[in-house]
Amino acid sequence: MKKLTVYALAILALAILVILISTQGDARACTETRIMSKDGTCVIGRSMEFAQEVNSNVIVQPRGQERVSKLPGDKDGMKWTSKYGVLYLDGFGLDIAVDGLNEKGLSVGALYFPDAAVYQEVEPGGESKAVASIDLALYILQNFATVDEVRGALPNIAVWGERVEALGNIVVPLHWSVYQPDGSGIIIEYTKDGLTVYDSIGVMTNSPEYSWHLTNMRNFVGLNSENAEPVVIEGISFAATGQGSGLMSIPGDPTPPARFIRAGAMAYLANKVDTAEEAVNLAVHVLNTVDIPIGTIRNFEDGKVFHDYTQWIVAKDLTNKVLYYRTYDNMNLRAVELKKFDLGPEGKKFIMPIKTDVIGAIDVSSDLKPAER
Repeated sequence: MKKLTVYALAILALAILVILISTQGDARACTETRIMSKDGTCVIGRSMEFAQEVNSNVIVQPRGQERVSKLPGDKDGMKWTSKYGVLYLDGFGLDIAVDGLNEKGLSVGALYFPDAAVYQEVEPGGESKAVASIDLALYILQNFATVDEVRGALPNIAVWGERVEALGNIVVPLHWSVYQPDGSGIIIEYTKDGLTVYDSIGVMTNSPEYSWHLTNMRNFVGLNSENAEPVVIEGISFAATGQGSGLMSIPGDPTPPARFIRAGAMAYLANKVDTAEEAVNLAVHVLNTVDIPIGTIRNFEDGKVFHDYTQWIVAKDLTNKVLYYRTYDNMNLRAVELKKFDLGPEGKKFIMPIKTDVIGAIDVSSDLKPAER
């Protein structure tokens, strides 16, 4: 048998890589991280990766909205009148919240949770306490002011899995994060074991269950922002090549376990920031490390190719009630301040698509000044 040349091995490895990337299963991905500044500001950064176009709008909804979460057969489930004004991003043309915050600074993010989410059954007589899974984020934002309130309410409701026609009539598998302005947060998961509520460590991605990710962190306790010291063997000193050796072995692929470790390490090891503006800036930089360009992840379904990519990111300042966002085609950060809207029952609902025309580079040639020498 002939030996493979180095070139042939490289080609074979590349082919295997392409096959692996092109044939992975549910590729929908999201990453979330928490940043606290020294002035007490809490910022939650989150990326939205999805294969189908999410087509989100940014929405401001005042208090007093009457809502009904439907049950199968178009029957009524939970009914409520919103107690708090909310600022959120929707998706897929549905009246739902994918991510957002309310006027009390409570934040909710709905992240994809494939192969793990198992929702609850609605028992006869329990219809008035049933909330569809796609309504849960908005239900929380409109009704609760603190993480403890949410934690206390969850055992008293039934969250059932509603099918979404816009996504091929599937039950969208989700888990949720909830944070308040002091940085306290929880992760909500419905699995075969029922409802589990975890205390958040400030980072979140997708499957497996949150407890698995926490255990997996033990494999990376050696990650460090300091460069490794040279090692002397048989009188010969071996120094690391270049900078960053303390982060050697940090996972760089786009899978949920890798993004969990990468985003968590970056947020933890980065220099602590002083102000809200700096916290937003840091959150965006952390999300840059898990950004997925279109075409780098492919999934084939029914003869069609789907590209999972970072469609948008948000950075939510829970202290000052500001939502920052940017999109794949427009990297400029835009902001919406909740306090600038009338959130009373007589206030109006506002809506705006987050997609804009592609924004190119800003030409600053005319800003240059003649040098003195």
